[in-house]
Amino acid sequence: MKKLYIKETLNSPKVLFDPSKKRYEISGKSFPENSKTFYEPVFEWVSELSVTDADKMQVSLMFDYISSSSVITIKQLLAKIKVLSDKGASIQVLWHYDVADPDIRDIGEEYKKLVGIDIQFIEKAS
Repeated sequence: MKKLYIKETLNSPKVLFDPSKKRYEISGKSFPENSKTFYEPVFEWVSELSVTDADKMQVSLMFDYISSSSVITIKQLLAKIKVLSDKGASIQVLWHYDVADPDIRDIGEEYKKLVGIDIQFIEKAS
C-alpha cells in the first residue's frame, strides 16, 4: 500500500495513512467546502485495503471541529473500516477529544452506536 498524505488547511484536516510507519490518522478541523470530494482519496485508499493489510491497524481520529457534512462522511468511512473488521482484520479506532469539548466526544459515541464499531476514547487536556 502506498502512503496517503493530505496537508491540513484552515478548513480541512491532515490525513496521514503511512503503512511503512504504521501511522494512520486524521487530525484537525473538518469543514471542507465539499466533504465527499475531500474524503474521496481516503475512501479509495481504504477500499484498496485487504484484511491482511488492515490487520493490527490503529486509526487515530483527532478532530478539533467537525461540520455536519463531515459527520456524515466520517460515519461512512468508519462503516468501511467496520466491514474490514467484520471480515477478520483487527482494527483499533482511537477517538481523541479535548476534555473541554464534550461535543466531539458525543460525536464519537454516536459513531460507536450507529456504526457498531469499537472506538477507544482518549481524553486530551485543554
